[in-house]
Amino acid sequence: MSENGPPDAAIYARVSTSDQDVSRQLNEAREHLERLGVDDIKEYPEIVSGTADTDTREVYNQLLYDVESGEFDLVVVHEISRLSRLGPTDIHEFIQHCLEHDTGVEALDVGLKIHVDDGELQQTIYSMVARLMGDLAQIEHQQKLQ
Repeated sequence: MSENGPPDAAIYARVSTSDQDVSRQLNEAREHLERLGVDDIKEYPEIVSGTADTDTREVYNQLLYDVESGEFDLVVVHEISRLSRLGPTDIHEFIQHCLEHDTGVEALDVGLKIHVDDGELQQTIYSMVARLMGDLAQIEHQQKLQ
C-alpha cells in the first residue's frame, strides 16, 4: 500500500468467453486511474463466466488474496457485473472484503466509489447500491439466457 503518495490500485476485468476481449475494460480503468495520479497499477484480467463458482475463478481469487495481503488502496472494475452475475451477495462480499482490508472499490459503469475513509453510513448506502446493481446484473443475465 502507498504511504501518503498516490494509491496502489488493481483493475479486475472479466469476460465470459475466449472470443471476447478484456482490453476495453482494462484501458478505460487504466485511464481512470491515471487521471487520479495512480502509477502503480496491477491488472487482473480473467476469462470465465460470471456465473461460475468463485472456486473456479483463479484470477478473482488471487485478487482477493492480494487485497487481504494489503497490496492495494483501491480496486477498480469497469462494470460492477464483472464481479459476479450470480446476484448481489457476491458483489457485497467482495466490497466488504476490500473494506475490511483497507481497500476501496470503484465501479466505472455506475460511478460507484466506496472508499475506506468514507463514513460508515456512506459505505452502507453505497454497498446497498452495489447490491441493487448485482440484482440487476442477475436479472439481465437471466433475460439473456431466455
